[in-house]
Amino acid sequence: MNSAPVLLLLVFDAALLVASSVLSDREKRSRDSVLLNVLFFCSGMPALIYQVVWQRALFAIYGVNAQSVAVVVTAFMLGLGIGSLVGGRLSARFPRSGILIFGLAELGVAAFGLASLRIFHWVATYTAGANLFSVMLFSVVLLLIPTVLMGATLPLLVEHLVLRTKRVGFSVSTLYFVNTFGSAVACYLSATFLLRDFGQSGAVTLAACLNALVGAFAYVYGRRKGPQSGPVTPTTEQPEPGSTGMSLGTAMVLAGFSGLIALGFEITWFRVFALASSDRAPAFALLLSTFLAGIAAGSFLSEKLAVRCGRAGIVQLLGVFLVFAGALSAYLPPLVALLMTHGISFLWSAPAFFVVAALAGAVLPLLCNVAISPDQRAGRRVSFVYVSNILGSATGSLGIGFVLMQHVRFFPLAIGLAFAAVLAGTALLIFSKRPAGLPPRWALALIAAAFVAVPASRGVYRLLFERLIFGTRAEAAKPFERIVENRNGVIAVTADGAVFGGGVYDGYFNIDPMDDKNLVARAYALSAFCPSPKRILVIGLATGSWAQIFANQPQLESLDAVEINPGYLNLIPQYPMVRSFLENPKVHVYADDGRRWLVAHREARYDAIIANSTFNWRDHSTGLLSVEYLEQIREHLNAGGVYYFNSTESDETIATALQVFPYGLRVINFAAVSDSPIVIDRIRWMNILRRYKIDGKTVFEPANPAAERVLAAYVALVDTVNAPPRFLGMESGDSLRKRLKGRRIITDDNMGEEWRSGFAIPWH
Repeated sequence: MNSAPVLLLLVFDAALLVASSVLSDREKRSRDSVLLNVLFFCSGMPALIYQVVWQRALFAIYGVNAQSVAVVVTAFMLGLGIGSLVGGRLSARFPRSGILIFGLAELGVAAFGLASLRIFHWVATYTAGANLFSVMLFSVVLLLIPTVLMGATLPLLVEHLVLRTKRVGFSVSTLYFVNTFGSAVACYLSATFLLRDFGQSGAVTLAACLNALVGAFAYVYGRRKGPQSGPVTPTTEQPEPGSTGMSLGTAMVLAGFSGLIALGFEITWFRVFALASSDRAPAFALLLSTFLAGIAAGSFLSEKLAVRCGRAGIVQLLGVFLVFAGALSAYLPPLVALLMTHGISFLWSAPAFFVVAALAGAVLPLLCNVAISPDQRAGRRVSFVYVSNILGSATGSLGIGFVLMQHVRFFPLAIGLAFAAVLAGTALLIFSKRPAGLPPRWALALIAAAFVAVPASRGVYRLLFERLIFGTRAEAAKPFERIVENRNGVIAVTADGAVFGGGVYDGYFNIDPMDDKNLVARAYALSAFCPSPKRILVIGLATGSWAQIFANQPQLESLDAVEINPGYLNLIPQYPMVRSFLENPKVHVYADDGRRWLVAHREARYDAIIANSTFNWRDHSTGLLSVEYLEQIREHLNAGGVYYFNSTESDETIATALQVFPYGLRVINFAAVSDSPIVIDRIRWMNILRRYKIDGKTVFEPANPAAERVLAAYVALVDTVNAPPRFLGMESGDSLRKRLKGRRIITDDNMGEEWRSGFAIPWH
């Protein structure tokens, strides 16, 4: 994955930082201001690392289904919002001790960070598998202390800097810039090497050490300087009667709305990047790095523009930024698709996303500039605007990511967000005059152009998902036969029945062994080594083809199936070969995260657990491959039970399974592992296959020559178990152990191949 475009954007932000330090006047280059910038930049880096790692750790406990993701993200934002209020209160009560309290907050975050993963794992033993309300409650409790401490830092340092510079706009934009830039750098480092090379625990330890250094330095510096006294004199930033200064309440409303829009942009953009990258973890981190870098640049440049246009023009400037952000945002998803169809990395669209994020990032500092006076209550007022922005973002996470994406298709949602931003900007341009009236002609022209440009984008959305998923392949020009969109992602089906979930190949609607385009031989092979699969658990339903085969296994008594994306349940009834699966009285289907479901049903035991797992490099795939997950599987197997899973041709996944289970067998690219010896019984297997019926029809009809040829091929497959290993064959556990000796073992901490991005995408 070529991350160069994102790196160039970070270099641009770094150049802004250097230029600010070198070219600004003596007041801005005071040692105190430079120190605050360095400290707050370094503070932003661990904050983002914590967010990425802690969310993943909580997802491992509470699941990565849409419900759990939404509440965990919201809990994180809620803690930041409360922290902002706390920081504002402290800044008002101790206006000249801000840097000292900031140091203590950083030390507190460092202490929690060092113990955080152990705390999460300890809590998991008591709360894993809880219901949705409990997940939200536990997430808030777990994240409350560190996020409150993080959220308190901005108001504290704003108050400290305002008392020295007498400039609210400069203080907020500078601190917001350096802190957000630090987070953007941390995102980039996480995507390129940090999580890949250090894992979750190593990354958190590095983040905690950085917090400790920042906190210790800030505390010592604050103690040495001590509280500084001296009256605060008003400056020209103080709103005067009759000026265009904005009320604090209006600024809070606009901050909340801009936070909602910005989070909505991020959610829709993530869906685009997920499809274009085939759902790889580094893609989201690089998108977030671009988003944060853009917000940082917008924050920095907004203050420069505000100085030039004065207070009278700031409200108009806000309106212009929002109108441009809305109009441009409508064209970003098609831009990514256009690059993909020309064989250009989707990441080269990052500069365009950066520009829109910069326009959105300018809003918060400009609002603080126009609505807040540079006095001893500046920090507290900033906290009100900041918490409004955070609450708006949290509302966007729940309202857009959880509710609207379940019911609204991608194009209307993207256009709706674009129109919302344009409307907000239009309102600001109209009401920037007092009394409100028609804006200048240039503003009217801008508004009219935006209202034409947004709906005109409809034409470039044609075949959007096809182009994002297939890129330069011929399939990009053929519309999908069916598309299901919901909060969990996008499921698309081609005309020949190939399914792509989240932009990644996810199987075919096919159960016919005589037309075996999806290697269902691996599913029919279960009875070769599993003597009596009366109770079966299937983790990952997808097309339902494999589950349909298992549901009609002659020895079956009951089958439980767990599928994280309920959208597949809408597709299955539309395909005759699997339609009866959902009507089978032996079958029980659960829409849930597989790992979370196992924890919530500790008493359930099975003769066979099957997972036709997705590719081992996909985002969050470790959750169904790690040692910790396999230990859970082991607890749910009856004596002699078998876990049968798709290794996706990864030696590491098989080596990891053999680390937990003493016995193993490879069947093509599937692996069977067990606590009991795995014995292949060819005669039993053939007898069971000849008894197989699906929807009343014998699968291997004796009078059908093609069926007899398939059965003969299956017999030949068994003969390969003692031959030199080959892909289309079987391989014994002893051979696997010898061949895979020394392979890395996948854990929740090291996350397997998720953060290793240098590979080609296998489509089938």
